[in-house]
Order: sequence, then C-alpha cells, then structure tokens
Amino acid sequence: MGPFEPRSAGRREGALRTAPTAQPISAPIAPERIETFRMVGERLALDHEDDLATLLLDPRVAETMWSPRETRTRADVRAGLERKLLHWHRHGFGQWFFRDGATGAMVGRGGPQHTMASGRDEVEIGWVITPERWREGLATELANASVEIAFGPLALSEVIAYTQPHNIASRRVMEKAGFVYERDITFARELFVLYRRCRGRPWGSAHAHC
Repeated sequence: MGPFEPRSAGRREGALRTAPTAQPISAPIAPERIETFRMVGERLALDHEDDLATLLLDPRVAETMWSPRETRTRADVRAGLERKLLHWHRHGFGQWFFRDGATGAMVGRGGPQHTMASGRDEVEIGWVITPERWREGLATELANASVEIAFGPLALSEVIAYTQPHNIASRRVMEKAGFVYERDITFARELFVLYRRCRGRPWGSAHAHC
C-alpha cells in the first residue's frame, strides 16, 4: 500500500500540491512509458479513470489511502486524476498507470510528484497496488523504478515518501527502497511518518538528512 491521500491538501490522489510558480512546459523530462521486471508504466490519462476508481475506492485500499473522517466518491477519483494530469503538464513528470507486463491487467499507480507534506515543496515517491497483487514485491519494484527516474532524468538530489504510522506494509516498502525514517509530520490534519532517500547516500544509512 502506498501513502495516504488527504482531500483537503490536494495530495495523493494526491497529496500533490504542485508548486504555484510552476509553468507549463513543452515536453516531458521523464519517460512517459517505463518498464520494470514485471510491469509496464504509462503516463496517466483520462482513459485510466475507470480502473483507478476500481482501485482507489476498494475498501481494502481506502482503509489506508483515505481519511477515515471522509467518504470518497468517483468524483474524488476524477478530481485527483485531473490534478495528476496537470502535474505532468506543469512539471514534465508525474505518476504512471502500471500494468502487468505479461497480461496487461492493471497492477497499480505510482511515481514521483510534488508535495508540501513536509512543510516545503519536495518530490515524493508514491504508489498504490491492487489488493489482488499485494505481497508480491510489486510496490518495492515500482518505488525503486521511480527513484531511478528521480535521480536520473529528473536529476533530483533527494526524494521523500510518507504514510500513516500504522501502515506497516508501506513503511517496509520505503525501507526496502532505501528510504530512511526522518520524523513524524502533520499534514491535512493527519499524522504521518516521513521518510527520505538521498542520492549518493549509502544504502540503509541511519541518517535521513541529505
């Protein structure tokens, strides 16, 4: 499972709050299509809305993806998708829709995107995997591929990830992908744990700060 998506902050559907100074660009700086060992990711598009609604409104996903104080609807999924499409347009990168490389079936959604979760504009790596494919290592595979893009074509020096404290599965993915716990944060009236990964920092370093 990936990080939590508060409605009020515009995040994950996405806690992405894009940087207000970002200007539209003419071409993507991240690949619109990526391949991992078992998955193929394609740039998010409106055509993905039906599959994303099935994924994000699934009670098993919603348990850690949405605030327990709010009831999410298809309209929330659509609004979140539109924000993610705008993120691609403004920044030249964003999240992908992932399919099984062998069958073409939906596997999940994830990738890098801007967020204000830590109190300043940073890029987070987010993911959500369809429940039928949990415990197969796909979230770690997705996270590692996203970090590779972030430190490669995007030339970022660091990325973050965050989730609810009790989301142990997501925290394990972060650690397997080389993220280190930094601190607890409050975002959109919810408590989260913030993890960070630094480019060039030895894998598994005990220090989160870059």
